Amino acid sequence: MPPTTAELVHDRSLGDLLVHREVVLDGLDAPQRAARTALADVLAGKSENQLFDAMLVASELIANAIQHSSGAVLIRVEVYELGAALGVVDRGVDITAVPAWPSNSSVDDRTVAVSGRGLFIVDSLASAWSVEEAENGKIVIAILTLPAGPRR
Repeated sequence: MPPTTAELVHDRSLGDLLVHREVVLDGLDAPQRAARTALADVLAGKSENQLFDAMLVASELIANAIQHSSGAVLIRVEVYELGAALGVVDRGVDITAVPAWPSNSSVDDRTVAVSGRGLFIVDSLASAWSVEEAENGKIVIAILTLPAGPRR
């Protein structure tokens, strides 16, 4: 079984924390754009593919918060020596509303569900992801492993 996000961060297997940034998304017309801008700043020096993966994961997490709750409140980005943790906080309090495993099945075997593909993307790109209770809501966290690069 792969390690959980908490294990990856708290057992220090990602190394030392280098950057911690929180960006308030609540009330923004383009919250994904604000998240991408912050990621471009804190992940400067990483490869274009690593930055693209992080932006895609963040965009999917924010889109899920918008579609399935009252919207994304903030994104928390923590960059470690060997990875990054992206957490999107929303006001939804039911952590069981986020499935433990992505599913794209529908009732009819001949069709594909109209939603659910975002978590497949997150699951494919992230080393681990989870949902946890947060103050006044929940946070969905994805861990991306990143080879060591220049320190910022």
